[in-house]
Amino acid sequence: MVKRALLTIFLAIAGLSFAYAEDLGPAEVLSVPAGTMLHCRTTETLTTKLNSQGDSFTMTLTEPVAINNTVVIPSGALLAGHITRMERPGRVMGVGEMRLSVEQITLPSGRSLPIGAILMTAYGVDHIKVVGSEGLIKGPSSRFQDFEEIGGGTAGGVLVGLIFAHPIVGATVGLTATTVDRLRRRGKDLTIPAGTQLNYQLTRELSLASTTPHTSDADPAHGSGK
Repeated sequence: MVKRALLTIFLAIAGLSFAYAEDLGPAEVLSVPAGTMLHCRTTETLTTKLNSQGDSFTMTLTEPVAINNTVVIPSGALLAGHITRMERPGRVMGVGEMRLSVEQITLPSGRSLPIGAILMTAYGVDHIKVVGSEGLIKGPSSRFQDFEEIGGGTAGGVLVGLIFAHPIVGATVGLTATTVDRLRRRGKDLTIPAGTQLNYQLTRELSLASTTPHTSDADPAHGSGK
């Protein structure tokens, strides 16, 4: 009697589980295709002056991603990655460079997925640009400022030289002093402030498995079209 009662209970539970599974419907795999744009904002300031290659960073998704009018990645999702290239500007030539590679996306539900994407554009910071096929960010050039400083130093030397009737000597001294001073200082560091808009493009498909409620034809929420 006890075994028969336990078997009856087991069959009843199994029947309820089966009915519940039917109601939920089959698992659906939603795929975000390669080429989809992800619009993000940085959550922290990154700079060639203070950061190093290998440092981690995070960004938040500012616009939801929808497939067939259904949001599959809501805004607020967190993207995480590392600085995979870092170059400080030189003392005479060159600009600051940084490559920000994303590797993971975490949905508001807490689920994390690996991701492949490349930086395409950056907005909100003057005099920086994204170049190349690997999303390299280049900072501002200090070349014009260098010429201004050296030219100003030379002109100042000429004025001093005129006072002592040796303008050529003054120009030479001014040029030399300004050039030496400029050589000991680096150019402008590349700085990406918190809140900078960075737009990434998926380089491979991102699959999201979800279970969607089954809706019958008689569901009043969808109506019959009358």
